[in-house]
Amino acid sequence: MRVVILRHGTTELNKQGMIQGSSVDPDLSKEGRAYAEKAARNFDPSQFDAVYASPLKRAQETARIFVGDKTPIKTDKRIEELNYGSWDGKSSFEYRKKYPDAFNKKGLITDNIYKYASNVEKREDFRRRIASFFDDLYQKHANDTVLVVCHGVVSRMICAHFLTNGDIKHFDQMQNCGLAELDINQEFGTLVYYNRVLA
Repeated sequence: MRVVILRHGTTELNKQGMIQGSSVDPDLSKEGRAYAEKAARNFDPSQFDAVYASPLKRAQETARIFVGDKTPIKTDKRIEELNYGSWDGKSSFEYRKKYPDAFNKKGLITDNIYKYASNVEKREDFRRRIASFFDDLYQKHANDTVLVVCHGVVSRMICAHFLTNGDIKHFDQMQNCGLAELDINQEFGTLVYYNRVLA
């Protein structure tokens, strides 16, 4: 199974440096939509046998821009973003000052968040729902090419699930509208590329 992962386009919350998990659901920003449209001009949707997207608006909008109006998009809640609990929608800049050990050098949230934030989705639960999605995806599309439109941390966990036993620290955040490709069989997944941009 060939899987292309597409991270959603930019939102105002992205631009403002806010923490954007599954409990916040903004649209793409004007600039994010324009960039997605520009990137989509260099993208061939006809190569895909199926398209799946997170139910969150930023992923749904991006998917529609990239595949056009006529292609069916299947929605699956298991590929929505990590739920950051009480940190969702808050300023990452402020939280980095307050809890510096909860962020890595690039500003990505680490597992130290669990020391400070309430109701954050557990890392293993997060991995489990993504693994469940891919188990089902493989059952349906073992010999197909599939587009999965999702989120930054979801993209990292998909790759980590197949390549580093779920340890996402080995994967940087993809850019908005960045692409990754995995070749997946019954035994393992192979990373073909990561964070490819089209515009």
